[in-house]
Amino acid sequence: MNNWDDLRFLVALSKTGTMTAAAKLLGTNTATVSRRIERLSETLGVPAFVKTADGWRPSEAVRELINVAQNFDGQLKSTLNNQGAGLDIDSVSLSLGASPIIASLVLFPGLGPQADLLANVQLTVTERREREGLGENDLVVQFGRPDQGRIVARKAGEMSFRPYRFRDSDAEGGWVGLNTSTSRSRILRQAYDVFGKEPKITVDNFIALHRLMQITRMAGPLPDLLACQTPDLVPAAPEAAPEKLECWLFYHESRRTDSGMRRAVDWIIQCFEASDALAATAAARD
Repeated sequence: MNNWDDLRFLVALSKTGTMTAAAKLLGTNTATVSRRIERLSETLGVPAFVKTADGWRPSEAVRELINVAQNFDGQLKSTLNNQGAGLDIDSVSLSLGASPIIASLVLFPGLGPQADLLANVQLTVTERREREGLGENDLVVQFGRPDQGRIVARKAGEMSFRPYRFRDSDAEGGWVGLNTSTSRSRILRQAYDVFGKEPKITVDNFIALHRLMQITRMAGPLPDLLACQTPDLVPAAPEAAPEKLECWLFYHESRRTDSGMRRAVDWIIQCFEASDALAATAAARD
């Protein structure tokens, strides 16, 4: 491979899985990405990527090249961020991927009192839904421990969920839920056990579910942190323990010494500590 710039295209497509998303990440167009990947395949004599139902996946021929490129990219960003901190440069940039419920209930509230930890860190927060790996992000916060790989992973905290209903509602009335298979969701299985029937309406996420419950006055499963924002909501089964999901953060191992990454990680941990304190206060009030 004579053109080192080709490595950027390898990494971008491996992160995003689609030509369109890779082009956006690189600031180019889809045709250019396709042409560069095709040229790489011709140079290697085998396809660089294989098309699957989940998008483009690297072939064995380029996996080691991608690992080398990702390590170099991470080390370069770490070096630049550390030098910037030493020279008091305005800011370093980090892309943070998180599910909407973690971002809205845990991370965004931390942009107030805990924001000083992000001094000189410019965050781009992206919505993340059930994608493996880092994708386009420098740092990810997700439910469940990530698969082991070339990453640094750390448990950030927990989020508790339980079925709720309105104080003045019919205990035998209908409920609303999520467009998720109960076989994959302990939260929905608990709701089915409590309500004993199918939900009347389902939506994509907890933010929409909370709003739907407010409009219809029907019951439904919610994170405790979200339910406590509506005083009329009470646990539908007070005697039952909540379902608790672990929240994990992770980033590429080449960013271990990145000062900007360390500040972002410390901020996330403090955000979860603050949300735990809020949840404990709400539980004591109930």
